[in-house]
Amino acid sequence: MGRINAQYRAKTECELMMDLNKLQMKFKKMNRTVLIIAATSALTVSVLLVCSALIAKPNESLMSKNIAQPKTVSENDLNQVQITEDAYRKLGIQTAALKRERVTATKTYAGELVIPTGEKVTVTAPIAGKLVFAQKNGLTHALQPGAQVKAGEVLYFIQPLLTPDARVNMLSALADAESLVNTTKAQLEAADIALVRAKKLLDELVGSQRNVDEANANYQFVLKNLDAAKTKRDVLDQVVNIGTIAPMEIKAPQSGIISNILAVSDQLVSSGNPIIEISKLDTLWVRAPVPAGELDEVNLLADAKITPLSVSANAIPLTAKPVKTPPSADPLTGTVHVFYAVANQQAHLSPAQRVTVTLSTRKNLQDVIQKPTQNSTEHSNQDAMTVPWSSIVFDVYGGSWVYAQTSQTIYARKRVFLERVNGATAVISQGPEIGTQVVTNGALELFGIETGFAH
Repeated sequence: MGRINAQYRAKTECELMMDLNKLQMKFKKMNRTVLIIAATSALTVSVLLVCSALIAKPNESLMSKNIAQPKTVSENDLNQVQITEDAYRKLGIQTAALKRERVTATKTYAGELVIPTGEKVTVTAPIAGKLVFAQKNGLTHALQPGAQVKAGEVLYFIQPLLTPDARVNMLSALADAESLVNTTKAQLEAADIALVRAKKLLDELVGSQRNVDEANANYQFVLKNLDAAKTKRDVLDQVVNIGTIAPMEIKAPQSGIISNILAVSDQLVSSGNPIIEISKLDTLWVRAPVPAGELDEVNLLADAKITPLSVSANAIPLTAKPVKTPPSADPLTGTVHVFYAVANQQAHLSPAQRVTVTLSTRKNLQDVIQKPTQNSTEHSNQDAMTVPWSSIVFDVYGGSWVYAQTSQTIYARKRVFLERVNGATAVISQGPEIGTQVVTNGALELFGIETGFAH
């Protein structure tokens, strides 16, 4: 047993010695590899140092001449355009001064022209009968939609149709008309007596001129009622007693244009049947839907500016007065309708025409209250820098610019910060100095010359 342990111990020591020898050999190989790499690196560095010493150094004075030195340049010095005298004449360059002025804060909405309430009437048949066109200068005058008519103009004749039942009704109506005439005569006599008494008391310095005026007005009122009652009685008497039924005139109750024709000649119509519609277009209403959330910001008592969509941007807007109407709103769009009246004597506006409506805001009222005194040199909240809207051009990034005239043929593009557009005027918050002449006609052409592409 002791011999076996001694053999095992001897074998183990032998294996350990062998492993140690192997490790020493590996370390020797690694040391040789490291020495080779270090020697190679040192040789490479030496070669690079020799090469760098052999290469000639550059001439610093020559480099300073050929290489452009950086220089700070203002943006305004780059944006200049120079044109010839001939180009100046052909482009028709026009300029205007950048100025500070009082500008009203406004809001613009879409609007629609409508016929005012009560200005569109429907003419109906007074009795049952057959319609016949009226004649002018011996010729039959056929009515056409859009034709202009005057108040009192004869539109149609109606030939009454008298049936036995209608004759009985006519007799009853004639008796009522006769009674109405007699009653009105009695009222006229009483009104005449009251008028004479009032004048007599005034002459005796007992009464007053007011009593005379009231008595005279009552007399005239009763007199007109008597005339109307006699006219109605005479017509019924002609139909019932004389036995002839003459055509009755149907006249236009107001001046205007024919907006719709509901019956034609030789058509039988009943009493009260609509015949024709006449619209008075001397004054039109503008209906502007204002969002309910902005209603408190709008000054509803101020006049509005109306601009038809068919006119140019430089056209003078029309003035419209606010009118009181029953409340109107649209729940689907969340808007409240406001109405304004605009004159249309020249008939250049049409119902249902679309327009833009510019309304003043309530901020202007506060500015008027808070504005400085006449001796103050401070600007109120309404004072702002303005340029004509036609002078503004935009680059591809949405930046706004104007062309300032430095001489007759040299123009500099200056950046401006557009705040809002008020009609033909652009309000800017920052820009060139006050009084600078900016191009209003030809700015787009100058922009194309400078950048090489159309606006």
